Parts: sequence; C-alpha cells; structure tokens
Amino acid sequence: MNETRIYADAFETTFANPKEMLDFLAERAKAATWIRKPTRSLRLVPISQEAEHMEASSTADWEEILKDTEKNTQLALKVRGETYPVRDCAIKTILDRAGISGAGLRKLEKSNYARVVNYCLKVAKGDALIKIADGKVSAVHGGDSHDYSILDMRAVFETTMQYLDTNFKGSTYMEGSGAFDHSIVSAMWELGGNQELLDTYRTALADHGMTDKVIAPAVRLTTSDVAASGANLYPMLLCDSGNRTISLGSPIKLAHTGGADLVQFMNNLRMLCSRYQDAVADMTKLMDIEIRNPLNCLKLVMKRIGVRKKLINEVAEMFESQNGTDPCTAHDLYFAINEACFFAACEGMQGHGIISLEEQVTRALALNWKEYDVSGAIKW
Repeated sequence: MNETRIYADAFETTFANPKEMLDFLAERAKAATWIRKPTRSLRLVPISQEAEHMEASSTADWEEILKDTEKNTQLALKVRGETYPVRDCAIKTILDRAGISGAGLRKLEKSNYARVVNYCLKVAKGDALIKIADGKVSAVHGGDSHDYSILDMRAVFETTMQYLDTNFKGSTYMEGSGAFDHSIVSAMWELGGNQELLDTYRTALADHGMTDKVIAPAVRLTTSDVAASGANLYPMLLCDSGNRTISLGSPIKLAHTGGADLVQFMNNLRMLCSRYQDAVADMTKLMDIEIRNPLNCLKLVMKRIGVRKKLINEVAEMFESQNGTDPCTAHDLYFAINEACFFAACEGMQGHGIISLEEQVTRALALNWKEYDVSGAIKW
C-alpha cells in the first residue's frame, strides 16, 4: 500500500486483510476535518488566482497538493477567510449545494465556471457541511439537521465484520477485495459456510439441467463520505470462473440522510438472508424464459440498462464464441451480461465505476426479456 501521494485525486489502494483496511480508515478519519458554514458564504475560485495568497498547509506536501489540483479541478473553495484546494470528488456536491447542473458547465473556462456557480451559491439556503481531508475539500454536503449524516467508515466496516462473524459462520474476507479511493470504499466477504442460502437456486439449476457454476454466496459492502454511495450491501454470487461475481439485484441501501446511524445499518444487515431469498427467486425465474434470438436480446437488454457500446460488443462476441446463436434462457444471458464488469476492469475501470456498472447490470433482472427477443437486423 502506497500512501505517499494520498493527497492526489487519483490515489487508490487495496487491502490484503481486514486489519489493514480498518487501520487505514482510522487514519483517514484522523486526517479529516468537518466544518459547517452558511452555504451562501462559500465561493469557488480558480486556484491559479489564489495559490500565491493561500496560506501553506501544515502538510509537507503542500506544493504537490497545489500541483495536483492544477492538474485536476483547477479550483479552490473560499470559506470565510480560508481557501482550500478542491478535490474532483467534491465537484458534484458543490454543484448540488448550488442547485445547478448540466454538461454545459464543463465547457466554460474556470473563471466563468466559478462565476456561474457562485451566483447560485449566493442565493442558496441553509448550511453546508464541508469535509476537508489530506489538504483538500473532498465534499460539500447539506449541513442542516435533516441533511447529511456522517457515518464513520471504519465503524461501518467493523460492524459488518462482527455481524458476519456471528451470523454467517465461515464467512471470509476476500483478499485484495478491500479498496479505497477518495470517492468510495468497498470490500467483499465470501459466505462459504452458508451454502443453504443457495439451496433453492441449486435445486432449480438441477431441475432445468443447467450446470452449477456457483462456488458460494458473497456480499460486498460499499460506503462513502463524499456522497458517492450510501452504506450499501450487495448480495453476490461467487463463480468458479476466475472468481467472477454475479450481482443479485438491488443492494440494501442506507442513505446518509435523515439521521442515519449504525443502528439503522445494523437493521439492514439483518435483512441479508431475506434479500438472498428474494434474489434467488428472481434468478430462478430467468431459467424459465426462453430466448430464441440471444445475440439480439443480449445487445438490446444491455443497451436498455445503459451499458456502453464497446462493452456490449465485447460481451456479445464472447457469448457467441462460447455458446453460438442457438436459443438459450434469460438466465444464460444474465450471466453473460455480468461479464461487462470484467471487461471494464480489464480496460482500467476501478472502484466507483465498477460498482456503478454492477448496479446497471442488475436492472436487467426487472426487464421483460421477451420484449427484446427479436429477430433480424436491429438498430442500436
């Protein structure tokens, strides 16, 4: 693990074991400061105009922090006499506080960009809760009592580990699955000692004459304190093909709003068993849906859930090479669609991007697959 450039917007790391992850998150909490100010008092400025007037931070990497900001957002946030470089993961929250959005903003020069945002900040209501970490502003949340609730990330992971140890005997942390970037933290556990979660699924596979490719149930936890994710639990299947995973529907989510706390998160942990039962039922239904035009159906379903065309083509080519074009089931296609995450990872996508793609893939479970089972040439 390399922490020498932790101030950098592009910093990311993985953890070989849970202790390493918990120790790292404890250090990140110590390195963070939370301040609350009226939103209308905030001002966004080009860092090139402010760098020489900014008081050097106590960190030894101050000059490098400024260089990294110039390479990325090129912006700083003025907070009543103090000015802080802005990290890229903070931009969305700043725009949310300003009540502004749109692709056109990105086309503006930084001075004009800042001016437009500041017009909106001046009339914004309420307080802002600002996270400053490793020398930069990482987030600007709503700061009123009903707005953003801080959930200590280390406590969320520790609570999860304790719950799994007690209620899912034989659960094991998947080495290297723990990952951190400034947007999100995630980790996975294999629930290998709880194969009964998949009894119904395996029975259905046998009844349909399908090969059982599943090793064990698994769960992924993701959380964030910069509004990239709630404290979310994702039921997964771990497969025998290079430790590939299959997403089992929507996660159990806890948003950082309305006084969210660890008690509510513990209640979500208690829902894991029932969520597996529901997810297995949804997967089983796919086995009864015959698809006569698999390549067309695969491409149209992936387009419908928002997967980009390059990934669609890669998944379709792989499916055709392995299975041909004979009729199959929606279950076969759903397994294939999950390979989009593998191809995206091979292209360099990591962290938040992969998790967002997995959520896209699960949307396919709610579709009417027959609607996309069309013959002939398709327009897509």
